[in-house]
Amino acid sequence: MSLQIDWITQLMGRLHPMLVHFPIGILFIAFFFECLSRYKTYKKLRSAVQPSLLLGVFSAIAAAITGWYLSQEGGYDDELLERHKNLGIATTVFALIVYVLRRSSGKFFQDKSRKSAFYFFLFIPLIILVSITGHFGGSITHGEDYLLVSSGASKFAVDPALKLQGISDVNNATFYPDIIQPILESRCYSCHSSTKQKGELRLDGIEHINRGGEHGELFDPGIPDSSMLFKRLMLPLEHEDHMPPNEKPQPSSSEIALIQAWIKEGADFDKKISDCSDSARIKNYFTSLVAQSRNEALIPEATVKAPDDKALAELRKRGIIALPVSAGSNYLSISFVNKRTATTDDLTYLSQLKEQIVWLNMARTTITDTAMNLVGKLSALRRINLEHTPITDKGLQELSSLPHLQYLNLVGTKITDKALAEISEFKDLRELFIYQTAVSAVAISDLKTSSPDIQVDTGGYMLPKLKSDSIITEFDPG
Repeated sequence: MSLQIDWITQLMGRLHPMLVHFPIGILFIAFFFECLSRYKTYKKLRSAVQPSLLLGVFSAIAAAITGWYLSQEGGYDDELLERHKNLGIATTVFALIVYVLRRSSGKFFQDKSRKSAFYFFLFIPLIILVSITGHFGGSITHGEDYLLVSSGASKFAVDPALKLQGISDVNNATFYPDIIQPILESRCYSCHSSTKQKGELRLDGIEHINRGGEHGELFDPGIPDSSMLFKRLMLPLEHEDHMPPNEKPQPSSSEIALIQAWIKEGADFDKKISDCSDSARIKNYFTSLVAQSRNEALIPEATVKAPDDKALAELRKRGIIALPVSAGSNYLSISFVNKRTATTDDLTYLSQLKEQIVWLNMARTTITDTAMNLVGKLSALRRINLEHTPITDKGLQELSSLPHLQYLNLVGTKITDKALAEISEFKDLRELFIYQTAVSAVAISDLKTSSPDIQVDTGGYMLPKLKSDSIITEFDPG
């Protein structure tokens, strides 16, 4: 019986994100009707204001009740939660007051213009309350500066490789504060920091990391495969326990490898890289991660005309990030990090910018082999990330027409040995990442022999499937 009650209360709480937007919309519509009804053409809308207010009151009550149940699950900043809760209750009460006053105040006003003005000004504090309550709700789920940062960004979402570039001598770097902490800050703090503690877990301080979360300790020092932190990173993207969540920017293979190596070295917060037992491999992962962010060499020297504004606007409308690769440059970096479904229409708009696009990130999207023929038309492309996409050897063939491709990430794709024969024909290719693919060691060896200028990174991960249908990773020291 107790388990059944717990399930019901949890379900009630989970309804809050769905219900909470309803009163916001209804109360704003009531205000909109009130404004329009002041004009002769729309005066009939005045009769819709009271029903809208009443519906807004009832939906606000439902949102407040489900919000209280959700708050009992924990994992939220207490101060923000208290503000949001109190303001939500105040909004509900004041919406009821507005409804009652509009219903009963007519007898106090003989002048219709004064009554109309009174009705209008009643809404002002209500709309302010709704807006502030919504702001704190957004702050709880997305961070306190959610409304102030650029679209798709957060104060934590800074490429960790940019911070790591400042390390001139990796041997003297301290593993946790200099390397691991920037990775956690970028990939994890949005859900596990002072503003939000999903799963009762904080990662923004050593004492919080050592405490763990509602599922226990984060790691078993020296054994990455038994460590919650590492196992969650390595679960399939579609798994409900995969971290970060599917909709969040994902860590690169090099970032995951560094976290794995840190845990294997004992998850020590003070250890230097030079003191690590496998410092050579750690330095390789560090170098690989930093190299991925040093893209200046991949920017063409030749000038190019400005990109088509309509095509850019359409891409951004679809949730695709399109940014200049550097200040004042017309060359573009395109990222699907906020859009997992890549359609033919999306790629058609990309083809309108084929002279400007030099970097393309389609990692973890649904792009198909058929759609790759449009990618093959991006003649200026220097760098492409197809990590964890369903691309096969057939789709890869479409990239053979790219004359300047220098960086290719095929981690977790469905390529085979046949693809490497095709890749050997890519004249300008310098970096190739093929973690977690079906490519054999023999084919990799042949590629290194035939194309010595290509730096092939195979990682060293093996992912056996367990009886529990969970997937963990093992470190291959070979």
